[in-house]
Amino acid sequence: MLFAKLLDPKWNLFWALFHIGMGIACVFTPWVLIIWFYIIFGIHFLRGIRELGKGRFFYFLSLMFYLISFELLDRMAKTSPFIPYEVGKYFMLLTVLVSLLFYGKKNNLAIIMAFLLVPALFYDLSGKRQIFDFINNFFAPFAAAIGIAVFYKRKISEEQMAGIFRMIWLTCLAALIYSFIKTPDFGEIDFELNANFETTGGAASNQVSTLFGMGMFLTFYAVINRLRFSGFLVTDILILFAFAFQGLLSFSRGGMLIGLLCMLIYYFFVFSGGKSRLNPKSILVLLLVAVAGFAAFRVADQITGGKLLLRYKGETKGTLLGAKDKTLDVITSGRLSIFTEDIILWQRNPIFGVGVGSSSYLRFKTKRVAAHVEFSRLMSEHGTLGLFYFILLLIVYFNLWKDPFFRPNRNLLLALFVMAFVTTFHAAMRTFVSPMFFILAVLQITPVVGAKKQIK
Repeated sequence: MLFAKLLDPKWNLFWALFHIGMGIACVFTPWVLIIWFYIIFGIHFLRGIRELGKGRFFYFLSLMFYLISFELLDRMAKTSPFIPYEVGKYFMLLTVLVSLLFYGKKNNLAIIMAFLLVPALFYDLSGKRQIFDFINNFFAPFAAAIGIAVFYKRKISEEQMAGIFRMIWLTCLAALIYSFIKTPDFGEIDFELNANFETTGGAASNQVSTLFGMGMFLTFYAVINRLRFSGFLVTDILILFAFAFQGLLSFSRGGMLIGLLCMLIYYFFVFSGGKSRLNPKSILVLLLVAVAGFAAFRVADQITGGKLLLRYKGETKGTLLGAKDKTLDVITSGRLSIFTEDIILWQRNPIFGVGVGSSSYLRFKTKRVAAHVEFSRLMSEHGTLGLFYFILLLIVYFNLWKDPFFRPNRNLLLALFVMAFVTTFHAAMRTFVSPMFFILAVLQITPVVGAKKQIK
């Protein structure tokens, strides 16, 4: 069937070109993406359900994660209402609840995490909460908890995990091409020392940076393991350069820095079967990747007239003019203010918080600013129950880290956890990235013994 062809590594080049074409087509009309989305969903969803009924979750999970990962391209191409703006959250919740129905739970702590979020649904101390606030702030952490409970230590092969990564990567590639084409001539862009929307296809730069940082990491994973997501190793490296270049031009730093951090974790925390990956071939590949990354930064910095480097140093127009001190709040683009005001709201309402989605209406300095730090949002909106959610999340992954069955793949699972966890400190859970990677980070990867098996 069609999705089986998508999963087949023999078709890597074809599907890479197909998604490049999709990114180009979306510049002119959203209907290409809308039609493709519902063809894949309509034809394959029931088969995914049947696979779950047989005790096989890979097909369903890869299908749903593929559709969920179109979230940002959906927003760029303006497919709403045909594909809803928050489709990632809707489909993530659908994925974990259906999986729970068929598979049941394997982790009680994660179920407790989910229940801790429920009380805050029933009150709103601001009196201004809208349905969008509820969807944007509740669905993702709730789905993450249920997903962890369902997929905790579920076994998946290395090839299947790589297949899921490639499904996510293909959607990132389409979004990358779209943003490339939508970016004006560089001479027409007035680069300032703040987030740049002209290079992100009109979508929020913070979210685009997150997506491209993730795409950069997934491409790096493919390069290191010679998976040839694009069909060729050389083109994989060029695409890694492209993710880095376009992400840097967004002037949103969080996603790029997290992507780089996860690449370093994956490569240097590597001890698979007791043998380090630091061999001549892998070192050569690493050097090529490093050159591509350095070149991306240098080219982007030259295009922006040196402002990119200043941005990463934490400078703003105010600090350069001497009108503003370079404080931690300035360096973090106001996130410290959001964090501080969230903590104040928690101190005033320590047990149950102010209610899901209500904190932005009750802050003073950062009023109506979307949540950027999930930890402080949980505390301000869910009170001490939100703090317990956060603590239990750390306990779940600490227990996994100690588990000897995870030792051969600790580097990858740690990188996935860091991608999910650190992203919540600059983009909260406003994209699909954190809940998706929290779920992937609890899967138990098993090597294929003997001959290499096809992904099914």
